[in-house]
Amino acid sequence: MPEPINKPTHNRLIDDAPWEAYKRPYVRDLAYVLACPNVLTTWLDFAPHQSTHTVAVHSAQFWQTQFEAYEQRLTELDTTAAYQELTRYLLKRPSPNRLGFHFEGLLSFWLEDGFARNLHPYETLANNVQLYNGKQTVGELDLILYNHEERLVEHWELAIKFFMGSVPFEPVNWVGINSNDNLQRKMTHMQTKQFRAVWVDTENHGQVKINKRYGVIKGRFFLPINTTNLGDYDCPHWLTPSFPMHEWCDKRDQAALATIDTTALRAAHYIEWFTKRDFHDERNAYDNRQQPIVWSDNEPPRTGLYFEGNRPIVIYPRHSDQIDE
Repeated sequence: MPEPINKPTHNRLIDDAPWEAYKRPYVRDLAYVLACPNVLTTWLDFAPHQSTHTVAVHSAQFWQTQFEAYEQRLTELDTTAAYQELTRYLLKRPSPNRLGFHFEGLLSFWLEDGFARNLHPYETLANNVQLYNGKQTVGELDLILYNHEERLVEHWELAIKFFMGSVPFEPVNWVGINSNDNLQRKMTHMQTKQFRAVWVDTENHGQVKINKRYGVIKGRFFLPINTTNLGDYDCPHWLTPSFPMHEWCDKRDQAALATIDTTALRAAHYIEWFTKRDFHDERNAYDNRQQPIVWSDNEPPRTGLYFEGNRPIVIYPRHSDQIDE
């Protein structure tokens, strides 16, 4: 019998967040990207009637092993001028502050840097490979890697997702700030679009055949704030138990909003969906800009991510498609 999902506790978040040990923001992000497991324990096939290939996922233990193998390098990046190698790599990439591009940049840095240091067997053959139908671009493949241990060419397709869940907690019930985005839709798109590719043209390695496909979906999930225990519902078999869990609150639910300490609240900066930047707290205190947030029936809070101290909370219009700009 699967274990029930329980509301996340502060202690659990500390125990399951080794990235919090790092001080420099990009190092913390990189540690988070490695230590965070894939949301999936197994790939779910939502397109069984289409001709698609088998898709695999890396286990939570796989990512824990990669994080531990890279810990010494993370410490070096966090404490020495080597940090500039990471920042230069990330900032020279297109749109470095967009969450998806930032996620891809962090993983790409680890792949290249870790392979050069013999910390893992994955050699990057190509990234952002364009797919064409005639002269028209129809898609893009994130990472084409050669696994020197298994002697296989692997295609990794990446997604960073921050989804709010509701009963019965199936993939279609985990949705993003954009309510059209949900886990089931993302997986279906990956399987029926990017994972259909077999042969790939690379700039430095010629044409290669993909032997294995991996969906790499990480991020954070948010449970309803008024859910004290989900013991009445079985934990979905596909959901990794150690995946980062937090809370979301319906922006129209005054009773739930009243449980949040607005004197300790601030809106998160966009990149903080990855990891919290403490210097924003310090800047607010220095500038005396930390004012209590007051909400009312006539003026609900803006949709987005907030921090109540160190506790992340998403305010979300559960019963409305209207998203604040």
